[in-house]
Amino acid sequence: MEKPWLKFYDPPVSPSIQYPDMILHQILDDAANQFPQRVGVYFFGGKIKYAELRAQADQFANALKGIGFRKGDRVGIILPNMPQAIISAFGIFKAGGTAVFFDPREEEGNLERQINDSGVEIAVVFGLVLPRIDPIFSRTKLQQFIIAKVGDYLPFPRNFFFDLAAKGHGIHVKIAKKPNIHLFREFLLKGQDGSLAGDSYTGRPDEEAVILYTRGTSGPPKGVLLTHRNLIANLLQTSAWLGRGEKGRETFLSILPFHQAFGMTLAMNLPIYLGATAIHQPQFEVTQVLSLIKKNRPTLFPASPSMIESLSNYPFDLNKFKTTGVKIFWSTGAPLEGEVMQNLERRIGRKVCEAYGLTEASPLTHVNPIEGTRKIGSIGIPLPDTEAKIVDPESGEKEIPAGGTGELVVKGPQVMKGYWNRPEETGRVLRQGWLHTGDLAWMDEDGFFYLIGRIDKKGEPGQPPPGT
Repeated sequence: MEKPWLKFYDPPVSPSIQYPDMILHQILDDAANQFPQRVGVYFFGGKIKYAELRAQADQFANALKGIGFRKGDRVGIILPNMPQAIISAFGIFKAGGTAVFFDPREEEGNLERQINDSGVEIAVVFGLVLPRIDPIFSRTKLQQFIIAKVGDYLPFPRNFFFDLAAKGHGIHVKIAKKPNIHLFREFLLKGQDGSLAGDSYTGRPDEEAVILYTRGTSGPPKGVLLTHRNLIANLLQTSAWLGRGEKGRETFLSILPFHQAFGMTLAMNLPIYLGATAIHQPQFEVTQVLSLIKKNRPTLFPASPSMIESLSNYPFDLNKFKTTGVKIFWSTGAPLEGEVMQNLERRIGRKVCEAYGLTEASPLTHVNPIEGTRKIGSIGIPLPDTEAKIVDPESGEKEIPAGGTGELVVKGPQVMKGYWNRPEETGRVLRQGWLHTGDLAWMDEDGFFYLIGRIDKKGEPGQPPPGT
């Protein structure tokens, strides 16, 4: 097919790249081999080096064996952005399992349905949400619980004062002592025998790596199956697009939630692949984030449109927070108002790079060029090895020429394996390798794409595209 967008690729970016047969945990092993003493995670003053991250992921994988885990099992992760999320996920990969991410803020009924749908029997749970979600566990198949606390990775005396403050505010959670309940740090100690060192699971790249729950192109939330190949492909596509990212020298502000695909690729996997320091932040609060930027000098900030808008509307001088040190601000998910983007760019003297994708595509499919031509209001152009076109919504096949409106469909190595336990919905969305996004869009003569809204069941314009 014709790809008019290729002429707008930045000079370092190739239209096609090589994708090695890798299992996702290998990027952590590579980072630990190349940068063992570099800080991989910074969390409220706590620092974990890459050598330590790998060792603890190995310990987690070993410890899973002692509580009934078998290769191919699914393990739930109900955590915000914190070190335990990375250690758990990569430990699960190393043990040969599938990591199932859940939103710790999800409404209890939805969370119960997702846990039952995925069939997980082991879960890593954030201690602070236990009082709210504990009642649903008896109605699921969950048998083993690994409890992660904020204080696990805080330095002394910050961990002491955090626990003291938690008790004072009535948010201290007392964990019951039962054989099936394990405190995270104690759980890791059970895996210290070293049996996994140098012997991580070496499965096939086309095996499932993660399940992420999303509303998808329509309907209630469903589990998206992403393989190691899908996630590695999108990681390498994104890294190639970044171009000037220097391994072992970058610092990311990792606020996008890991349980969402944008956060998994841009805030979790990409920093590890680049041997970067990731500053974990469970939620966005503009003043706190600006203080982090001033103190820690991040160079890359994957953000949501709402974060970009908050920064753009901040009433005081942004330059005093050293925001010019951030080389690239990403805006992911829902479309960003052009006025908001341009206002922030004027204030900080840095470019905002708008990107588009969906969970079913790991998630990135389109990004605006970082150095070259950018069109305000456009979601950008397809990534390397990614095809995109506009088709007639009714037939789903007839291609519509430039300037015409229809459904955006995409194809590439990052497109999902399918929906978990939903073959009919998978068949409806994946047709001959093309992912039907459900987004109404159009493409200009240069190959830049523009979103208009969602398509309802009749193939007509529906509601605007939802956020991620």
